[in-house]
Amino acid sequence: MLSLPTTAPAAASPETAQADVAGILRVFSRRIKPMLATFFGFIGLVIILTLAQPKSYTTTVKMIAGNANTSVQGNGPNAGPNAELPVLNALLVSSGLQSAETYVELFQEMPVAQAVVNRLALPIGPRALLGDVTVKPITNTSIIALSVKWKDPQTSAQIANAFGAVVVERERELVASQADAAIGFLSQQLPIAQREMGDAQARLARYEASHHIADISTQTQTVIGQMAAIDAKIGQTQADEQQAQAELANAQREQAGTSTTITGGTTVAENPVLAQLETQLSQVQVQLRTALQQYTNLHPTVISLRSQEAQLERQIAQQQATVVANTNTVPNPLYQQLSQQTAQYSTQIAADKAQLEALRTQRKQLGPQLAQLPSQATALADLQRQSKAAEDVYTALQQKYNNAAVARDTALSDVTIIAPANAASATRSPNLLFNLLLGIGLGAVLSILGAFVIDYFDNTIKDDREVEEELALPPLASIPLVKMRNGAPELPWVRSLSVEAFIQLVTSIKYASDTRLNSLVVTSPTPADGKSTVALNVALAMAELEPRVLLIDADLRRASLHFKLRMRNERGLSDILVGRATFDSVVQKTRYPGLDILTSGTPTPNPIKLLESQRLDELLRDAQEQYRCIVIDGTALSVNVDSAVIARKADGTVIVLSAGQTDLRAAKRALRRLQQVGVRNILGYVLNRVIPRREDYEAYELQPGVELDTIDSTMITA
Repeated sequence: MLSLPTTAPAAASPETAQADVAGILRVFSRRIKPMLATFFGFIGLVIILTLAQPKSYTTTVKMIAGNANTSVQGNGPNAGPNAELPVLNALLVSSGLQSAETYVELFQEMPVAQAVVNRLALPIGPRALLGDVTVKPITNTSIIALSVKWKDPQTSAQIANAFGAVVVERERELVASQADAAIGFLSQQLPIAQREMGDAQARLARYEASHHIADISTQTQTVIGQMAAIDAKIGQTQADEQQAQAELANAQREQAGTSTTITGGTTVAENPVLAQLETQLSQVQVQLRTALQQYTNLHPTVISLRSQEAQLERQIAQQQATVVANTNTVPNPLYQQLSQQTAQYSTQIAADKAQLEALRTQRKQLGPQLAQLPSQATALADLQRQSKAAEDVYTALQQKYNNAAVARDTALSDVTIIAPANAASATRSPNLLFNLLLGIGLGAVLSILGAFVIDYFDNTIKDDREVEEELALPPLASIPLVKMRNGAPELPWVRSLSVEAFIQLVTSIKYASDTRLNSLVVTSPTPADGKSTVALNVALAMAELEPRVLLIDADLRRASLHFKLRMRNERGLSDILVGRATFDSVVQKTRYPGLDILTSGTPTPNPIKLLESQRLDELLRDAQEQYRCIVIDGTALSVNVDSAVIARKADGTVIVLSAGQTDLRAAKRALRRLQQVGVRNILGYVLNRVIPRREDYEAYELQPGVELDTIDSTMITA
């Protein structure tokens, strides 16, 4: 006989790795159904979502950003065709100094997307188009990959290549902007210079024809040539200054409409508000679990905590997982280029003005020499000088125009396409095979984690090992679950296994005590654990082995034994205890030889008062004189203390636990309730509704002639 300990022992920890593995395998065995449901459900969800999601195709165009050739063209050894456009050379040099991240931002500008939409006549706006475009630099290289996701691979490749072409053209236009400004100014000045040259040449020809002057002296020609060269240089310098003024105004207009900085990158961090809300939710959930152990679901504390939990969950669902912690801004390369242009033009204008002052001084110094020439020679020299100066100015302007045209037509972009997008190499999304493999992996992980989570939060009793560790009770027997269909067991061999289990239970009860057990109380922590079925079948097994057994239905609140045995319950135990009937007048014989029953009798409003009365002690003494053993079906311990009161009067107590249904906390409370009333005669526990296994049956043979009324425990409501 077992004496109940004052405190429940702590759960034994596994001592070896083998024990840990065995524990894990037991969890998997208990949770195999939810594991399989989670695994295949997750895979099915992945397949459904994959098939339901619209198909998209992604193609990628790769570009290299920055100009590797940074040699400056000028009048030195490295001079080139752009020597007359110094700012263009500065742009080409500075373009190679920008980071790949800067180009990524420039490639996603709204004008670029608008140009692609217009070029391909896409039925989408530029902002929406940028949502399907991904631009990222390849680490440690100057290569940028631009990917486009679209519903068909051909259009995706066309859009990606169009983006590449537009970006190349846009960068080329930025580089050639100085040449365009120069051409615009020179186009206006060339006709004027040509007209002035023609007029000067016509005046010289008329003067020579009218005065019949064939030649002038060498000295005169020298003076005239010097003066003409100075005048030509003055005209050319003035043209350069006017051109620089026009280009400066153009650059300043563009600079006024350009931002000084652009976004160079962002740093993403975990949302601190989300972490705080999750911490609060965890605290509320802990408080809720603690409250549920003390109160019912309708208690104000539980309702308040559930409301807080729901509110926190809604707030968490509205929060973003990450936030932008830092945004890096970098100088706008276009603004920098325009700033360089304005500085270059301003310097050029200042230099041209200084050169004009020097040239005018030189021309003034040649004035006395021209005055000393004969009048006809002076007039002729002046006309020749004007003709020569006009011709030189026109020639210089024509050369500048040609150089600017060549610079514009040959201007190179600092972005080059190195790998165009190809529809044949498009990646399809979603990928069913990839998602399926990923779903199998994640489904396996979720099913395993789910098994442990369910097992952790499931406080129901699973097996004998858990009962022995948590409750420190000895096992008496394990009763298999008998599922009925059309009045017969679904598995015929389970009935035989159940018979053997009850025979084992009776044998265990017999040897559980050192003294003879004349009376036995069968109880359970909760009403649905199947105690009445176990009590009935224990009585049947005892009557089969040792006749003269009395079964008493002491559950005066929810009696059920008379229903199971199909007997009347007009009078019974309650009538004896109140004095309305005698023991012999209410005891009924059953259809099973050797088994009599005392039903619960007339319902009473105060059962505990009757069970604590002296008449129950007298009834048990009288019954023990007539019967070999008395089996008492008590009430559930979680409902009241009726069974605890009866257990003090009986020789032994058997606790029925239901596998997968009896809550471990309820079982501990039931043991504490027995302890509180002084019960020390607990024989052990019966684990009911154990999932039967075929191999357990094959090891035994049913004893001939044994026939029990094993009732489906899943149908018990009392």
